[in-house]
Amino acid sequence: KSSRERRHKKIEYLFPMSSEIMSNFHSLLNSFKQNTAAATSSSAAAASADAPSSASFRPSSSSKKRSRDNHCESRTQKNTTSTSRKSGIPPAISTSSFELSFLVIGGQKCGTSWLNNLLRKCHAISLPPNEKEIHFWDWHYQRGYEWYIKQFDLFRRCPQQSCSNSDPSSSKPFYGEITPCYVVLPSEKIEEISRIFPQLKLVFIARDLVDRAWSALIMELRNQTSGLTAGSFADGSGIQTCHNARDPKKPKKSVMSVAQKRRMQELSSPSSQPDSYYMERLRNATHDSRSNYAKHLRNWYEHFPPETILIVDYRDIESDPRGTLSKIVQHIGLHEEEARKYVESLDDRVLGQRVNAATSDQLRIDDSTASIKSSQPSSSDYFLSQRPNLKRQMQKYLQHHAIEFNALLKEKGYL
Repeated sequence: KSSRERRHKKIEYLFPMSSEIMSNFHSLLNSFKQNTAAATSSSAAAASADAPSSASFRPSSSSKKRSRDNHCESRTQKNTTSTSRKSGIPPAISTSSFELSFLVIGGQKCGTSWLNNLLRKCHAISLPPNEKEIHFWDWHYQRGYEWYIKQFDLFRRCPQQSCSNSDPSSSKPFYGEITPCYVVLPSEKIEEISRIFPQLKLVFIARDLVDRAWSALIMELRNQTSGLTAGSFADGSGIQTCHNARDPKKPKKSVMSVAQKRRMQELSSPSSQPDSYYMERLRNATHDSRSNYAKHLRNWYEHFPPETILIVDYRDIESDPRGTLSKIVQHIGLHEEEARKYVESLDDRVLGQRVNAATSDQLRIDDSTASIKSSQPSSSDYFLSQRPNLKRQMQKYLQHHAIEFNALLKEKGYL
């Protein structure tokens, strides 16, 4: 037999088909081809009859643009629906229905942890349950709005009389978050926030410039000693970390020996570094920028009305914690009576926890020393009492930031 016949026999062995089946298959294939050709001819004839002549029809650029816009709009709607369906957000809760009530935008090392702990005890306020600092608007923006919204407890409800003043029938709490780094956001990002949440309330806590910078420098030194990279925060978990068995993504605290703890304390002690180290770090762009209150607050004032921004004196947290907290929650949106009940329910020990500040009657930073004027020694005197030369250098370096901030306070009616 020829090679062709042998190949045909082999195929027939692998896939045996009768001649009748093959005949029917060829008939169906020819019928399909004929039907397709007829349909194509019919469509072409209909299109030719309906279309105007090439001389009388030339689509304008605006027609093309409208067509493209409609197509893009359709795709956007489909993508939005698809994303919402996959996001895990219930149908009743959408991006458009979420209303962010407030942001605490700073400053770093200015008592925001104290405020975070207390606001979590207010039934009318809802903070992200898992993290203090979400960092959506600076670090995680690429994850999208739905990721941001899912960081909040969307099913949280509060007594109606405690919630939104604009909608007394609503049981939604005041959603907000505390990320001190937000104060340094660029103007275009702030503009976007104001456009999405035009009723947003903002809180900024201002601390003595020298105290704030010194606290930030010590934190940085501690982080470096712990082996953490820039932007990370030490949690006291030790040098090494391992994965949590329940949640592999979360590191589990490791146990350090007494010798390791002693060594870490020695390396992170302020006395372990000379004055030149701290001044070099203070001149770093990050530390210098976060000391420039006026520059960054002006960006926020550019996009938000002055009445939506509350500047809080850090020392008032120590001198009048109840009054300061009441002022903050009323600025967020609580009624005066509800704010009073909430503040009175808090224990004095909780209110005064982790606070170390001097007292004064008025928010003002001394232009000549970059320190807040006070009749009592400031916290910088406590921390830097053994290093007067370093303190003088820091005051001199930060003086221009103090002058600019005082000008802003006077402009906004705080002085």
